[in-house]
Amino acid sequence: MIVKRYTGKTAEEALVLAKWELGEDAIILSSGKARDRWWKLWETGYQVLVATDYPSSKERTTARVPDSESPSTPAMVSSLEETAVTAYAATNALATDERSLELSQVLDLLKGLDRRLDRIEGIPSGRAEEVYAWLIQEEVAETWARRLAHELVDTDEAPEEETLEETVARIIGAHLAPPAPISIAEPTVVVLIGPTGSGKTTTIAKLAAYFHLEQKKSVLLITTDTYRVAAVEHIKTYAEILGVPLEVAMRPQDIPGIQKKHPADVVLIDTAGHSVNHGLYMAEIQTIVQYAKAREVILTLPATMGPTTMVETAHRLAQDLPVKLCITKVDEAHHGGAAVSALLSLGWPLAYITDGQGVPDDIRVAFPDTVAQWIAKGVF
Repeated sequence: MIVKRYTGKTAEEALVLAKWELGEDAIILSSGKARDRWWKLWETGYQVLVATDYPSSKERTTARVPDSESPSTPAMVSSLEETAVTAYAATNALATDERSLELSQVLDLLKGLDRRLDRIEGIPSGRAEEVYAWLIQEEVAETWARRLAHELVDTDEAPEEETLEETVARIIGAHLAPPAPISIAEPTVVVLIGPTGSGKTTTIAKLAAYFHLEQKKSVLLITTDTYRVAAVEHIKTYAEILGVPLEVAMRPQDIPGIQKKHPADVVLIDTAGHSVNHGLYMAEIQTIVQYAKAREVILTLPATMGPTTMVETAHRLAQDLPVKLCITKVDEAHHGGAAVSALLSLGWPLAYITDGQGVPDDIRVAFPDTVAQWIAKGVF
């Protein structure tokens, strides 16, 4: 008996080599990944361990005992055993072929993926390379830069007349949801939350000015921020300029009474900014939303924050509240990639973008093309 091992890039290749040398009657004893060769990830080596009698199968066929010999003779028993072994080998080979076909399909997919990766890593080409480089330069998270560039590879290349900035804006805009500004079709209560220094108070002033001066709605301002020095004075200044009432709620339980005292079309509630590790503040947010019967919760996040920190902060502050996002301090961010990465990762509704201290001018509804143009061209 001859026992030999054959290796190949695929199980099929190893099996063909074995059948070529030892014949169709060769028995596959085992198969699996090759351990004696190094291959690329998508070209994993495979081996088959094959056995066959000697001489070859053709010679054994001509040497068989005639049919007239008694079935009980050793020759006939040997023939029956050979038939059983051959049947087993055929069954095993069929199962191996099926597995080889599945492996071949998987390997084809991996090879295709690798070709797309090569266009981004090491040997990229065309507009996809340019888009990837642009996104990395704008500090978009690498995972998102790679994914967006891959999508450009997988789909049609950009039209020749489309500029690089337009291509970047197009692929980013396709991933952003429609804007979700505050609805004022009926009286509404809005609570603004966010980390310290995220621009909540200024954002409230911009919203109050827009609703009161441009939409001609009655507005009530409520602040629960009694922690920071001069925090009340800050929002009080805006209230006096706009000519809208301002009330201070020392406790969340005071909010319903204030709302009853000053009925308004739009109630905007400012909250104190704290670290996301401040457990009491997290509980206070839930209580304020509950007592105010808020229809909407706006989470302000500064564009100057890193993408990972932004995502973690959003999850900690939002808890289980149905929040909308407002990206602030866009004018202070050197690049928009961090904010865009966070928006893509969160997938939450985006209501507004603010890009300055002007009230009410420096706030705009976050249309996808507006955000995409910001990351692509640095302007709105």
